[in-house]
Amino acid sequence: MNWLAPITRHLIAPAWAAWERSPYLRHHRRLLRTQFDPPETIRQRQWHEIESLLDHAYRTTRFWRGRLADAGLEPGRIRSFDDFRAVPLLTKADLRERAGEMLSDLYRNEKESLHKKRTSGSTGVSVEVLVDEAAQQFKRACVLRSDEWSGWRLGERVAAIWGNPQVRTDWKGRLRRLLLDRDYVHLDTLKMDEAAIGAFADALVRTPPSLLFGHAHSLHLFAVYLKTKRPNVAIRPRGIISAAMVLHDWERRLIEAVFQCPVTNRYGCEEVSLIACECERHDGLHVNADGIYLEVLRPDGTPCPPGEPGMIVVTDLVNRAMPMIRYQVGDMGVLSDRQCPCGRGLPLLERIEGRVADYVVTPRGELISGISLTENFAVMVPGIAQLQIVQEEVDRFVFRIVKGSDFGPKSLETIGVLVKERFGPEVRYECEYVDRIPQEPSGKYRFCISKVEKVQCSFSRD
Repeated sequence: MNWLAPITRHLIAPAWAAWERSPYLRHHRRLLRTQFDPPETIRQRQWHEIESLLDHAYRTTRFWRGRLADAGLEPGRIRSFDDFRAVPLLTKADLRERAGEMLSDLYRNEKESLHKKRTSGSTGVSVEVLVDEAAQQFKRACVLRSDEWSGWRLGERVAAIWGNPQVRTDWKGRLRRLLLDRDYVHLDTLKMDEAAIGAFADALVRTPPSLLFGHAHSLHLFAVYLKTKRPNVAIRPRGIISAAMVLHDWERRLIEAVFQCPVTNRYGCEEVSLIACECERHDGLHVNADGIYLEVLRPDGTPCPPGEPGMIVVTDLVNRAMPMIRYQVGDMGVLSDRQCPCGRGLPLLERIEGRVADYVVTPRGELISGISLTENFAVMVPGIAQLQIVQEEVDRFVFRIVKGSDFGPKSLETIGVLVKERFGPEVRYECEYVDRIPQEPSGKYRFCISKVEKVQCSFSRD
């Protein structure tokens, strides 16, 4: 898309990786080859990693040593994928309450240097996972491989529609953003009023991106704005990646019509990073089998056959700092027994069923992503074990809160500050304390519920 892209891809990125002593580009080259291995070869590789992970977790973590022993699963007792299903599921409650026991003894002296992945998640439950540097760089390579399935290539410009953009302002961060990441403009989903969306569109016209990345519904809202308010503006990226929410067919159709570009649906979570992603065929989502092992289970824990919806459970094959084994993500999905016509041997998910985020609209007319909103409150307010935000009216909210051990006056003070900042001083709210947030029939929690008129209508023609 511009003269700097090939220089970044072939010179700057390798030089930067060497400076950082990062092996991610080497991992990436290998992943490009192994993605076409036969399914059985990939499955054998996964089993080897699972055996190694179980041995490591048992030897070096108090949590897994106790949990496996209690289940009668000492080393050597798990010899197959069928045996592996006897390992009890790991829950978000485990992460909140016993994270200290899950940290490997080998990394206790390096705790401050580990990567912290803290998120409210799609269920409103705030959890933190620690990731070692080797795992972080391998995950980086996996994400790069899947991102390039969209048509974008390393070194090309990226524009993002995302909440809470983390932009480093020191010299190294600015230089990296300019030369390497090329992630040059953000539209913050916490501030999606018409003026902000218009300024974002103007920026993309001035300097066209090769990749447009964002929440599924945020991309849809941007497409609606362009179609209704700026129909003569042509923004034509090479690739579009939708993440963090279910991408509905009606959203995909409009986004692709407006941008004249296929949408690549990507699925992941902060705790384990990339889980699955569409390739250029857009015929199901390839499971990131090099980084995770994925199961789809019925409520009784038995595996769902292909085509049957069930709860998604993942095992992180590379993070040794805090082993994530049979982690119940909180989403629903459907496995496929097909092999993609692209020729990759990576297993397929037919679709994801869950993680639908509501948007709220403030009295000032700003649109706020439910994912970004819940993450703000659940992460910033101390003592929240679980949270559901309900918009009863444009100027009235209810916060359903499951209290953690350190919930107190400081928590209430922070909520008040955030309400004023996010919604405006005229907004009323109340806190409702509950023992648990009820699940939807699908098994999902709705973390943000808006009962006001559909926000898409705010961009309709006058």
